[in-house]
Parts: sequence; structure tokens; C-alpha cells
Amino acid sequence: MDDTEVAKVRGLCSTHEKELIEFCRNLVRTPSVNGQNSEKEIALLLADQAKKLDLPQKLIALKKDRPNVFVGEDFGGKNGLLFVAHLDTVPTGDESKWKHKPFGAEIEGGKLYGRGAIDCKAGIVLSLYTLKILSDLGKLKIAKFVAVVDEESGADSKLGARYLLDKGLNAQAAIYTYSGADTITIGHRGGVRLWIEATGEAAHTGSKSWQNKEKGANAIEAIAQFVSLLPEIKMEGSHPLFPGFGFVLTPTLIEGGSGESIVPDRAKVLIDARLLPNNDNAEYIGKVVELTKKLETEKIKFRVSVKNNVPAVVISPVEKIVQVLKNLDEEIMGITPEVGGCGPWNEGYMFIGKGIPTICGFGAEGDGAHSSDEYLKLDTLPKILEMYVRAALDLNP
Repeated sequence: MDDTEVAKVRGLCSTHEKELIEFCRNLVRTPSVNGQNSEKEIALLLADQAKKLDLPQKLIALKKDRPNVFVGEDFGGKNGLLFVAHLDTVPTGDESKWKHKPFGAEIEGGKLYGRGAIDCKAGIVLSLYTLKILSDLGKLKIAKFVAVVDEESGADSKLGARYLLDKGLNAQAAIYTYSGADTITIGHRGGVRLWIEATGEAAHTGSKSWQNKEKGANAIEAIAQFVSLLPEIKMEGSHPLFPGFGFVLTPTLIEGGSGESIVPDRAKVLIDARLLPNNDNAEYIGKVVELTKKLETEKIKFRVSVKNNVPAVVISPVEKIVQVLKNLDEEIMGITPEVGGCGPWNEGYMFIGKGIPTICGFGAEGDGAHSSDEYLKLDTLPKILEMYVRAALDLNP
């Protein structure tokens, strides 16, 4: 782009700055907590705003009360840059720990506070107005936008991104529109969450038969023994595009027992594992099963159930979309961004698996995602908007 074209885009981005902030506040004021609120209200709010901006839009839903929103002209075409955001948020947690009301959309010190402000309602706003500016430039065909449901349930839902991809959604490249601009996230670790359940034999804790080990088998003790041996499970290796990240196991939830004076005959623990692209998820699951088999006795049995199984993914750092964003970061933000994979997984693997080179996180700045006092830095909105618009233009000159 020449200087005149750059100046025109920058001017259009500045023109919409107040609208960006006000629409983001409206989205934050609209609770869309996964497991508590249907995304329908916020989806309709987004669709209505798209109509006001004269942008083509439609709701696409597997469950009618949880609709995804598509904005653009070419749902299934291989051309164009796809912007992705999710409509749902995590819960607020203990609201007494918030200085600002979670759904108040309060502004203080140049920051917009509220659940979802940075994850991922700023991304919704920026994506929508990117298409508005491209439409004003007569270039709407070079970009499209989807806002998906049910991402925060584990990023493996059949209702959101997966459903749209199965319906034929396609693009030249994609950006998941969150996670800051100082890193161009070209992949994510994989994840496996397993419920490990132990069953034993109930007995009265005051009985002689339990004291003499004639009756009863403690499932909680079996789970504790299993957890104590978890460090034996290893997945070797590092990855050059995931500096500082490796394989890690974390017990995160535990349940068990049925009464204060009953030897527990049932207990279970959830194990969260994070794996690199050169680790094999099936191999890891096999090692867990093997460990449980070693611990089984006549009365203690184990069962392993898969809750989530997401592959690690990474795209080449020389993909065109990566180079485009790197150049824009240096020009507009004045930084040389890191290029690499991130620790948490998201739906990026779905798009990459479809053959769409996907940036698994790149967007406005802020902090507090999945924590208290989540906030968006408002002064980053016009800069990221300019980068999104110009990324679409640079990808399709």
C-alpha cells in the first residue's frame, strides 16, 4: 500500500473509534457466560449491529438458542481473510474480588473493565468494523467474520466452529482475534483431560472387618496413590516454536466418598495434560491406562474416561499471514513481535485441520482474562483495527 492508501485506512479507523468503544461496552453489558447464558442475546445484538452497518450477515445454528453469526459474502470460498471470535465467556468467579462490576463495562484510566472485554468481545467488535471499513473501500470480498458459540466449554464443541467448518466454512487464512499483539501465535499445545475413576469396596470405618482388612477397599487411597505416581508419566522432547513450553500434567479436580463413616468405594480425579506438536496424545493416554492397570487389585479397579482430546498444532512461521502481521506490528505498533506457539489450546486446531493457516491469537491489548477485573486497553483498538484491515488488503493486494 502507498502512503495515500495507508492514510485513508488510518483515517477510517479513527473515525470509528467511539463506535468501537460503545459497541464493546454493549457487548460486555450482555452476559454470555458459558453454562449460564445462551449466546442468543449477544448473537442477535451482533447481527443487528451488522445490519446497521449494511453488512451481510446470517445466523447459523445447530441449536437454535445458540446461534453462530457469519458476516460477509463468501462463506465457503477459499479466498479472503477470516476473522474469528467467540461469543461466550467464562464465569465471573468470586465477584467480591472485582473492583469493577463484571458486567458494568466501566471505563477507568483508559481501560474498559468487564468479563469478556479482552476474551473475546473486543475481537468481535474489531472484526465487525474491519469488514465495515473494507466494505466502504469496496473490498468486502477479501474478508469474512464468524462469531462462534461454546468455545469456553473446552474448545472442542460441536456447536460452534466445528459446526461451521463442517458446513463448508473456508478461507485463505484466519486470525483468532484475541491474546494481544506482541506475539503472533502460530499454534498451540494440545490437551487431554482424563477422568480417572477408582472403585473399591464400602465398609463401616468402625468395624473390626475393616480394621483387620477383611472387608473394604478405599478408593480415595487408590486415587491418591495414582496421583503420587503421575511424575512417572513422561513425554519427552521440546519444540523450537514453543520455547519454554513442554509436557505438563496437573490434577485439577477430585471427588470421592459418600459418608463420614463409610470406607469410600468410589473416587475420581481429573488430570489435565498439555502436549507439544511432537507428542502423541494416544501414546500419553496409553501410559495413563498402563499406570492404572499396575495399581489394580482384587478389589480396586480403575476406569479412564476421555473428557477432552485436542491435538497440538503449529503453522509455518513463513506463512504469508505471519509475515504480513509481523510487518504491520513493526510499522504500526513499533515492536518486533515474538512468533511461536502458546500454552493454552483453543479452536485454532480446527481451522488448521481444515487447511486454513490460522493465527491462534492476535488482537487488542488487555489483561485479566479468566480472572477478576478483566480489562481492555482502549487505545489499542484503532491500531489493531488498522492492522486487521491492512492485513486483509496485504493478503489480497
